[in-house]
Amino acid sequence: MLKLRQFFIILLFTFPFLASFSSNGLPVNFYASYTTPEGIRFISCSEEWDKAKLVELYKEFVENKHGDEFSLLNGIVIDGGAHSSSLTKGSYSALTNTITLYQGDKYTEPADYTETLTHEYGHHFAYHYFPSHHLPFSKWSELRGLALEATRWDAFWNYNESDHALYPQEIFADDYVLLFGATKEMDMKNVFTNEAFYVRTEHENQQLSNVLENNELIEFIERESGLKVERSRLLQLPVLTEYNVANLFFEITKKANVAYRLNLSFHHEENEPAKEDWELYNVTTENTGNVLQFSLAEIDKDVFAKYEYMTISVDTVDLSTSLGFKSEEIKLRIQ
Repeated sequence: MLKLRQFFIILLFTFPFLASFSSNGLPVNFYASYTTPEGIRFISCSEEWDKAKLVELYKEFVENKHGDEFSLLNGIVIDGGAHSSSLTKGSYSALTNTITLYQGDKYTEPADYTETLTHEYGHHFAYHYFPSHHLPFSKWSELRGLALEATRWDAFWNYNESDHALYPQEIFADDYVLLFGATKEMDMKNVFTNEAFYVRTEHENQQLSNVLENNELIEFIERESGLKVERSRLLQLPVLTEYNVANLFFEITKKANVAYRLNLSFHHEENEPAKEDWELYNVTTENTGNVLQFSLAEIDKDVFAKYEYMTISVDTVDLSTSLGFKSEEIKLRIQ
C-alpha cells in the first residue's frame, strides 16, 4: 500500500512536469546551424550568431564533464528575443531534450552564455540520472539536506522567478556547475581589486550547505552517473577556530592559490547596522597548511576602542578553478 501511495504521489508531481514543457522540438527556420560530432544540433535564430560562433560555443560547452547523457541532448537553440521572464537567459525542456538560450541579439559572444549553458545542461544531467530529484522524498534531496519549509517544491504549477534559487531543480543545476562544469584560472592581481570575488563561479543559493564538501552526496552522484568529481576542485567553507585581540584563525582546505577576503563590520550594539567596514586579504601558498590566519594589526587600533561588536564573514575563491562562496556572518564581541 505504501509503494502504491508513493507511485500516485510521483504521478501527481510528474504530470504537471510533463505538461509544462513544449513539444515543438527544434525550430525549422533559422539563420545558422552546426551539428557536433556527437550529433547535437546548435541552431541560431538570431542574426548575431553565425556558424562560426556556434562552433565556438560548442567548444566551450564540451569542456563540461559529461557521460552517456551527452548524446541524448538533441539541440541547443539561440533565440534572439527574450523569454516571457526578461531575467531568464536559458531554459531546458525534458520532453525534447533541448536547451534554449534567450536574448541572443543582446548576448553576442560565446562567453556570454558559458555559465548559463552549463547550468541548463545541469538540468539535462539531473533528469537523466536523478529523475525524482524534484520530489521532497528523493535520495538526492535527502543527501543535499533540503529542508521542506525552506525549499519550493511547486515549480511546475506555481513558478515564481523571484524564488529561482529555492527550487530543487535549480539547486541541482547549480550543483552540476560546481561539481562538473568547466573551470578556468583567475589572475591573482584581480584579488586585491575584488574583481575575482565578483566574477567567481558560485552557487546561486548561498544559504545552502557547501556542495563541494558534501562527500556523501558527491559519492552518491558519482555512483549513479558513473562520472567522477575531480578532487582538485573540492573546497570547504572556512571555519572560525580562534579569535583574540590580534588575530582570527580559520580552519580551511589545505590548498595553494586560494584567495580569501575577510569582511569586517563594526558597530556599537549587537544588532545595529554597521558603522564602519574593513577588508583583509590572504592568498594561500604551497606552505599554507589547513589553518588560515588574519592579522588584525592592519586595522586602526582606535576602531577596536570605539566599537563593542564586529560582524565577520569570509569570501573565498579558488584561483585555479574560479569556484567560490561566502561564509555565513558571525557576530563577535570585541575583546
